Amino acid sequence: MALLKELKERHTQIKACMVAKRGLEGLIMFPETFKEEVSGIWTPLSKDLNDMLLMVAKYSSVGLNRIYTELLGYGVALVVLSMSDTALIVFIKDDNPLQGLDAIIADMEQTRDRLVTA
Repeated sequence: MALLKELKERHTQIKACMVAKRGLEGLIMFPETFKEEVSGIWTPLSKDLNDMLLMVAKYSSVGLNRIYTELLGYGVALVVLSMSDTALIVFIKDDNPLQGLDAIIADMEQTRDRLVTA
């Protein structure tokens, strides 16, 4: 949880993060402000997220290592925990969610590596 909190605090456009596998099981760091913000759109957002995690489960064994999508005003970035059905996920809310995405992804990969070795 501490690593997720650190990641979120380093990038102001990250509103929440989690480590989850298909079925959305995992460790979640959703501040109350994010819960309130997405409560009305969580059903379609979570369906999109679960669909992406199904792709992670299916294709991580052949090299899929990241996914990005935008839905309902949020950028959702996933970095796969190698050869698994699990990913580090961040929810980005910004006027231009792609701005700074390279830095966020690089930081996510470092955080993922720290999670795996912890």
